[in-house]
Amino acid sequence: MIVLLTKSLLAERERQLSSLPIFRNAQGAHILTYEDVLDAHFCIADFFSREGYGMGGIGVRNSDLFVSTVERQFTGYQGFIVYDTPYEQIATLCYGIIKNHPFYDGNKRTAFLCALLQLHKMGRVIEVSEIEFENLMVQIAEGSLGKRSALKALTKSGVSHPEIRYLGRYLEKNSRKRAHLRKTINFRELRKIVEANGFAFRNPNRGSIDLVQITETVTHRYFFRDKVKRHERVVVNIAYHGEGVDVPDNTVRLVRQHCGLTDQDGFDGEVLLRDAQPTFQLIHSYRGALQRLAYR
Repeated sequence: MIVLLTKSLLAERERQLSSLPIFRNAQGAHILTYEDVLDAHFCIADFFSREGYGMGGIGVRNSDLFVSTVERQFTGYQGFIVYDTPYEQIATLCYGIIKNHPFYDGNKRTAFLCALLQLHKMGRVIEVSEIEFENLMVQIAEGSLGKRSALKALTKSGVSHPEIRYLGRYLEKNSRKRAHLRKTINFRELRKIVEANGFAFRNPNRGSIDLVQITETVTHRYFFRDKVKRHERVVVNIAYHGEGVDVPDNTVRLVRQHCGLTDQDGFDGEVLLRDAQPTFQLIHSYRGALQRLAYR
């Protein structure tokens, strides 16, 4: 379940999800369900609505088309799976979202994000520049992908679905394993993170400690150095059992919420929780490409 900050979008997301069929099981941790793809689309809409970017329409344009697009990942024929590598399965979903236009708007952006999410689920990250990956989405949409020499060679060789075969190889070649992080951090590490973001820990007392927000007011003086006054406000009291002790996940979530370090805020949740939702972090990381794709 994704968290949306725009209540109207959350209500619409719930309405549209309720109209979709139950997703049948499919093997592969990278496979995206109907809900996953819908969430990717609504997260983009949510993020850009708060950034002041409008969309021509939000949500699924045609339910049957949406379902068939998502099911491209595990389409079979006479008992055989058409795309049997994870990279080709990612490629066919990306290609299908762009070419089938299952959403009213934002199809290229949704495809872009879904591909990044699927690679993330595989423990991989795209290695090419965001502008190159952005251009790839545009070429798929414009039908100019066939100009690439590697795809021409595949087409000439007579392989089935050459575009998907090419995209699959492209994703495999141009992605790399990302570093795996520990799921837990100790209090000393958490302290460094909050201090770098305008907060601090104060007043340890009998198994608890205060999280305070630090703000500054500056008084400008003509003939003297500006006067800076620091203010500290307690925002929450949390459990504390020593600097080297691992911080429980529920405490980390509480700190993230009060410090504005959530995925929606653009903070890399994996720094704190390895299983944190990566969607908003990916949107923030590739916001430039996503903004440009809105007008391409």
